[in-house]
Amino acid sequence: MFKLKNLSVFAAVLFLGLSSCSKDNDDTQEVAAPVEGTWQFTKEGTITNNQEIINDYQHTTGCTKDYLEIFPANIIKDHYFDNPNCQETIDTGAWTRNNNALTFVYQNGTTVNAEIMQLTNTTLKLKFVLSGNTNLVVLTRL
Repeated sequence: MFKLKNLSVFAAVLFLGLSSCSKDNDDTQEVAAPVEGTWQFTKEGTITNNQEIINDYQHTTGCTKDYLEIFPANIIKDHYFDNPNCQETIDTGAWTRNNNALTFVYQNGTTVNAEIMQLTNTTLKLKFVLSGNTNLVVLTRL
């Protein structure tokens, strides 16, 4: 009886110890990081035949770099500087998050449903479908 009881306690401790260990992997997705903040566009691309094709984001030369603001009050503002005189265009809307899904609803009626592929304190990588194409964008926190 004593040995069986010790074996049961040992098995329970072993089970708890193993189940509390975190798995070491290189997956950088951390859903605990906040999505709120100011994010600069750094990369963009597509997924074709299950393969990512991603390039540097093309900011307008000589202008402020495009960026995205995600506010805690579920407000989003996209800042673009692509006019000939580097005038700023701001697209405003609302955002919601449900686990790894982000939905942006802009005042012009456009809705973007994005999947968070990576979220750390410094990087936000999103996947979304527009006009039948699967797009990627990588942003860096400012």
